[in-house]
Amino acid sequence: MANTAIAIADEVVKTLNTVEDEDDRLFTAVMSLFPFYELKDLADLKVTVVPKSVDIQSFTRNASEFDYQIDIAFQKAVASAADAEIGTLSDLVLNTAKSFRGKVYSSLNAVCSKIGVLLYSAEHIQPPSVFTSVITLNFKVIE
Repeated sequence: MANTAIAIADEVVKTLNTVEDEDDRLFTAVMSLFPFYELKDLADLKVTVVPKSVDIQSFTRNASEFDYQIDIAFQKAVASAADAEIGTLSDLVLNTAKSFRGKVYSSLNAVCSKIGVLLYSAEHIQPPSVFTSVITLNFKVIE
């Protein structure tokens, strides 16, 4: 199960890092099991993919339905809670979330079945201000 979660997270990273034109790249996503950064590291946008959890339910007598949750965290230091960049970053997060609607990773038999978005964390926007947003992707796999 853990290997499947990591494999899905790796595919999400590949998807996030695939852009038509390298000049259009706004970030480089990485997969991490421990996504902790110092404030000084957040001058540039950090995008981290984290395999978060798995829920398992019986599907048939011989198979189970695995619901893997994969988080995509966006973090960047901003000047203040009123920084205009927050709107731009929120748009980026929402557009990224929309791009995963119905996403299928056929090599893993995984389909994105649900997307949740925390557009920004109010706790993190307090001084020192850090824009933090998390997308939670749910991937269903029948094994």
